Amino acid sequence: MSLTEARPGAEPRTVFSGRYAMFFSGRECGEERWLIEATPDQLVARGEQVITAPHPFPNHQQYRVTLTHDWRVTGLEVEWVVGERKLHATHSATGEMWRARIAYADHVKEQEGDYPGMCEVDFTTHVFSTFILQRRDFAMDGEHEFPVLTIGPPYMAVTPGRLLYRCVEVGEYTSPLGSRAAKRYRVSRPPENESEGFTFWADEDGIVLESYEGHDVSRPWMRLVEYRHGG
Repeated sequence: MSLTEARPGAEPRTVFSGRYAMFFSGRECGEERWLIEATPDQLVARGEQVITAPHPFPNHQQYRVTLTHDWRVTGLEVEWVVGERKLHATHSATGEMWRARIAYADHVKEQEGDYPGMCEVDFTTHVFSTFILQRRDFAMDGEHEFPVLTIGPPYMAVTPGRLLYRCVEVGEYTSPLGSRAAKRYRVSRPPENESEGFTFWADEDGIVLESYEGHDVSRPWMRLVEYRHGG
C-alpha cells in the first residue's frame, strides 16, 4: 500500500505535515502550518496562514483542499480575513469542469470553466507546488509547461493561465532541519519571461524547502522550519 492510500474504514493517515516561516523583504512576517492526510476516498490538505507586519497587508487565511490519490486537486475551500473583512470561497471540480462560489460583504460571485486533465491549480501556499511536483518527474534542465487555474487575492477567484516549471539545479539543500537531496526549480507564467517568476528548492517528495522573492536566493519568501513525513 502506498503512502497516499488508506484502508477502507481506516482513520485518516498523515502523509506530510509541516510549518513554513514566511518573509517579506528579508524579514520574518508570519507562518503557515499545514497537513496532508490520506483517507480511503481521497487526500485532504489543511492549512492556516497568519501574516503580520512588516508585511504591508497583514491577514489570516485557512484552507482545505481535496485531491485524488494521484494528486489531482478536486476542491478548495478558503476563509480569508483582512482586518474586519472576511471572504469565503468554495471551489470544486466535477470531471473536467471547475466551479467557484465567492461570498464577500453580502455579495456572491460564481464562476465556472474548463479543468482538463493536464490542468493544475495554483494557490497562495507552496503546498500546491508539492501537488504539481508529485504529478511530474524532472531531470536537470527538464521542464513542464501546463494550463493552470490560479486562485488568489483579492477575491480568491480563478484566473486561467499557464505555468512553466524548470529544474535548474540538482544537489543538496542544507537547513536547520538537516541536509537532504533536493532540486531547485524556476517557476514562470508564459508568455512572461522567466525573470518575472521565482525560484525554490524542493526535496524528492516535492516538499518545498525554501523559496525566494524572485531569483535572489538571499531574500527568502517561505522556509520550511518544521516537517514530518508520515509512515
